[in-house]
Amino acid sequence: MTAAGLTVDALFARLGRPAPAPDTPDWARASAALEDAFWVIAATGHPAWSPERHPPVIRTLALAVADRRFRNPEGYVQEQAGEVSYRMPDGSPIGLALTRGEVALIERVAGRGGLRSVQARREVVSRGMRTGYPFPSPEDWRGAA
Repeated sequence: MTAAGLTVDALFARLGRPAPAPDTPDWARASAALEDAFWVIAATGHPAWSPERHPPVIRTLALAVADRRFRNPEGYVQEQAGEVSYRMPDGSPIGLALTRGEVALIERVAGRGGLRSVQARREVVSRGMRTGYPFPSPEDWRGAA
């Protein structure tokens, strides 16, 4: 993927390493990570986005997600070599998974969001009986005398 700054060179600049030659496995992995990251973001955001036409912040987000995917393709949470071990912080995004903040940013840029529906549930134990939604409470009945 080379459109609109979504290049393997840009990804490796973000990684702080020189880009590999185009015919190497690392180049192929990086290119696939960029493409996958963009299409996951586009599916979350706006169907009209393409690698050539998208808001500028989407480039930054796609590079960040591709960076995660390239650095940790298997999605490991913990590694150990001998006595040395490393654990990713809890709640860290892995691979192509988007964080809540990233999804919120994508939706805001796409012009979505704002109004949402949220499932609400109220359940109260009163006088030993379960009342409230989905269990009707006599206090909630309309027209009861």
